[in-house]
Amino acid sequence: MTVLIKYPRQTKSRNKIFFEKKELTNLDWCKWTGWCDTDITFERIHYRVVFRLSDRQPVELFSKIFETSLRYTEHDTITPEPYRKEYRCKEYKGVLTGEKGKWFTKNVYPFLLDQKKKNYAARLLGYRPESKNFSDWTPDELTYYLATALEGDGGFILYLGKNVTSIRATLCSSDVQYLSDVKYLAEKKLGIIFQIREVATYMTQKGERTRYQLYTFGGQKHPTHQGFFQSLARDGVMTLDRKKHNVQKFITSV
Repeated sequence: MTVLIKYPRQTKSRNKIFFEKKELTNLDWCKWTGWCDTDITFERIHYRVVFRLSDRQPVELFSKIFETSLRYTEHDTITPEPYRKEYRCKEYKGVLTGEKGKWFTKNVYPFLLDQKKKNYAARLLGYRPESKNFSDWTPDELTYYLATALEGDGGFILYLGKNVTSIRATLCSSDVQYLSDVKYLAEKKLGIIFQIREVATYMTQKGERTRYQLYTFGGQKHPTHQGFFQSLARDGVMTLDRKKHNVQKFITSV
């Protein structure tokens, strides 16, 4: 493991200064919650919040904002079901532990939508905070959440034609209830119509699992969705330029 950016270890005095100076808004927390419902994990042992990803950019941002060391590691592993292929995993990692891990978890918890992630977060904290009522979400909060959730377990696919350019945004999960909640919020708060479809069935040690995909389109046939994709491309909303590029390309082509 290689340390790419190093921060000093936590102490009570350093944490006191960090908590006093750090000013994050609900939009900031929604942005990180999108990553929490996809790639960030909550571990009760050592009260750890762990962000592992093959893309450096979001993890480095996490490292700098929350002042935790950025590490790089490589190891052999196997892809998730149903593919089961061996490959060399190269990943960047940032970890929040102790009081900083609890502080982060407490602030993202109200915006978590995946029930399993809520359960893991509650175990880390030792209690279960209140979740934000769906009716109280603002359009901007949901936009920031969707931006990073789509970056985490989804993406943006461009369809280029002679006269027409369209885009498909996707979010995948084996938890259809989670996707249904995202779908409901998107329709109520943003007027974005998503669909859900089954994409694969596979076996795990716990039995058969089904993978679902939440998806929507932007383009001439979906003019009311244009504002949503424009919002995603605003500065500070998305965190991964590799995926943001397709959104920007779509916007400039229509």
